[in-house]
Amino acid sequence: MSEPWRRLPALSLKQIQYFVTLAQLRHFTDTASRLAISQPALSSALRQVETVLGGKLVNRTASAVTLTELGTAILPHAQRLLNVAHATFDDMQRVMLAGGDGTLRIGLVPSVSNLLFPAVPRLLAQHFPRLRVEFHDQTNDSLLLQLENGQIDFGIGALDSSVPDRLEIYPLQEDPFVAVMRRDDPLADPHHLPWRQLANRDIAVFSKGNSSRLVSALAESHRLNLTARYQVDFLETLYGLVRSQLAVAILPQLYTTHLNDEELTVIQLQQPLLSRTVALMRSAKQNHSPLIENCFQLLLHDFQLRGK
Repeated sequence: MSEPWRRLPALSLKQIQYFVTLAQLRHFTDTASRLAISQPALSSALRQVETVLGGKLVNRTASAVTLTELGTAILPHAQRLLNVAHATFDDMQRVMLAGGDGTLRIGLVPSVSNLLFPAVPRLLAQHFPRLRVEFHDQTNDSLLLQLENGQIDFGIGALDSSVPDRLEIYPLQEDPFVAVMRRDDPLADPHHLPWRQLANRDIAVFSKGNSSRLVSALAESHRLNLTARYQVDFLETLYGLVRSQLAVAILPQLYTTHLNDEELTVIQLQQPLLSRTVALMRSAKQNHSPLIENCFQLLLHDFQLRGK
């Protein structure tokens, strides 16, 4: 944690907010209107940010606003600063108005929910009864972005090549890929199914997250003829395609934890084995309060005990 008396740059949070909003809207008039300020005030604030940071952040023409190379590099840091500031002010207001110890924001991909509920809320309530806990479910890509931007304190997601090195990673368990198919499917007899037997079958995968990327990479590296005919957003759509005999679904096993359907069965995929690593993650750059740090260490210890 940095020293509180260390001199800060001559910039306000509002000036940073003006730059971030302009970078998102890419229009001076729209930005000034959204922020309820005049265009001269917006221009003055932007010049102050550029002066303090030592370079031009935007290029302005009659029809559009674009970010310079420096502006593009600065933007994620400015967004993270605003997100942390908003969360901190919300916590301070909540403490002042309603008491308590603030808010813990945990992100997760939906498939890992059974790792958290009901054990994690009970554990946190036992040790930190005055703490407000929020759970934010999203795709793995969104989870990583929100961790970097400081919108959540830590999260549980899956590792792949898209995970930035600016995150601290604590692997929890391996989650193998499986096939979900009808019980009357000719391939549903064995407990384990080689990937090559899915050649010439229509396959359904998730359109978002890293599952489809991992399956595609496996098919390419092992020269497997897999046809991902259907790419969907929701689990029930995936199962519906299987029930309708339109496809075989491929997905990580954790998604099937609560599958209770007499028509469907889960088959382990092998030759080769493919799995994703589920991990607890947080930003390596964000300074957490002692309370949030204690929560993180408590949950990490609990997950490690459960994994033994």
